[in-house]
Amino acid sequence: MWKHTEANIVFYPVDDLRDDVICLQLDHTCDAQPEKRWLPAYYFHICLLDGTKVGYCDLRIGHNDKTYIGGNIGYRVDEMHRGHHYAARACALLFRQAQKHRLAYVIITCDPANHASARTCELANGRYLETAPIPEDNEMYAEGKRQVMIWRFDFKFSEFLSAAARINEELRVSPLLFGSLGLEQRLGISLNSDDIDVLLPERFLNAGWQKMISMMNKLGYTLQDEEEHEFVKGDFRIAFASMENLEPFAGVDLKGIPLIREQGTSYYLLELPDYLRVYEASSRDGYRKNVKHKQDQQKINLILKAMQEENGH
Repeated sequence: MWKHTEANIVFYPVDDLRDDVICLQLDHTCDAQPEKRWLPAYYFHICLLDGTKVGYCDLRIGHNDKTYIGGNIGYRVDEMHRGHHYAARACALLFRQAQKHRLAYVIITCDPANHASARTCELANGRYLETAPIPEDNEMYAEGKRQVMIWRFDFKFSEFLSAAARINEELRVSPLLFGSLGLEQRLGISLNSDDIDVLLPERFLNAGWQKMISMMNKLGYTLQDEEEHEFVKGDFRIAFASMENLEPFAGVDLKGIPLIREQGTSYYLLELPDYLRVYEASSRDGYRKNVKHKQDQQKINLILKAMQEENGH
């Protein structure tokens, strides 16, 4: 279930971990301790820009059963400095460091009674997963803790924007963000998408394929599956398919798809009626009907509910 993490990793520079209010000052790093299921970690002081220490935080690299319960990120702000959202700011900076290690997401957990910490997770745009019991073999259990609220923070959309910016620049086209990640952006919720699905004009998957491979290599990706046009970089997977297939497959009018501009990057994103057409067509497809019918039906239900809300019903 859990991705294996090497005992020793490269710890990346941290000089950029600052915003206009705080900075993170590295205290020390630790390699993994496999016998304890501890992952490699950074430990920081949270400081104001004048050097005043206001708290501390840490970042654990990788995922296992312990990070699901204890989180990839921990933080504490000294009592006299609370109320300024320093912890949420620190989390945003730690997300930046986590992405250097190509993590597609991180977990943050907190005590259900710690409303301030839960609020920090909300401010940092986390998605609440569940309140889970702490296993008896976990150190937190020995400290008297019995439950944790679990929050997940996904980085896939930021990774898509980075790839889309390069596609804009090198291919001179705007990609279409497809699949669950695209639906997440349209619905404004997290669907725990596995991959980044992108549609491009057919010519880039045929005559322009070698140029695509070169471009993705520059972004740090390696070709994983040529038949599926799938590339991999750490936890991230980007799969490309033909934009022209949308119309015959699901009756989507390519000329009607809205163009989105975000952070200087342009991309296409289906509106809900077109997403409905796609998932209804997918639910009739042989493979998806047998393997992913339940997931597709859940998405159809979410789309229908959102469309009803948009129409005031």
